[in-house]
Amino acid sequence: MASTHNDHLRPPTNAVQDKPMYQQKMAMVYRRLNGKATLEPLVVNSMDNGQQVFDKVKEKQYELLRREGRMYSFGLLLARLEVAVAEIKWTLTDTHETNNGGTRVDLEKYERNNLLTEAIWNPNLLANESAFILKHGSLALDKEYAIHGLSGQQVLLVDTVGDKEKIAWLLLLFLILSPALGIIVGHFSRRAEVGVAVGAGVFALASFLQGLAAWLHK
Repeated sequence: MASTHNDHLRPPTNAVQDKPMYQQKMAMVYRRLNGKATLEPLVVNSMDNGQQVFDKVKEKQYELLRREGRMYSFGLLLARLEVAVAEIKWTLTDTHETNNGGTRVDLEKYERNNLLTEAIWNPNLLANESAFILKHGSLALDKEYAIHGLSGQQVLLVDTVGDKEKIAWLLLLFLILSPALGIIVGHFSRRAEVGVAVGAGVFALASFLQGLAAWLHK
């Protein structure tokens, strides 16, 4: 089980005061519903506050969704986003980016952060968090980082997880609609077998969703 502590970011190594503004790559990882996680470096300004950083996280998230395509975006109707801090265990490739997206990574020491999870939908929550990347310097990537040297790098993880509550409500809806649709179609078509077939089809879809919910519960 992932921890839900909110004070797990490593303390900054440098003071925030009197620092000139510069651009910095932040280590952001996006993990999909299928478990595939990729490093997606996010360029921020050193003096960006938490709201500005998470505005960019949201923009990056939308960019990644467009890259994944419509079918994947449809799947997210049954999912939710969680934000966590984790560490890179190993990387799959030895190049910075591939044609299919960021560098594939495996993660460890996953700790869900409730505040950052809320902030991905409402960045205003972090408006008072000044110089975010300086305060949380462990999330910063070296300018000339090498993929094979990222083991132990702390990352901001945007995690896509199945939402069992959404699936449960959709399952309940289908279970209610299954007999109702069968009766309605059978009545208007004046063919009972058609109504039975429609009801059975909806019930089969509900059974599939029930199996999906059970799989997500594992």
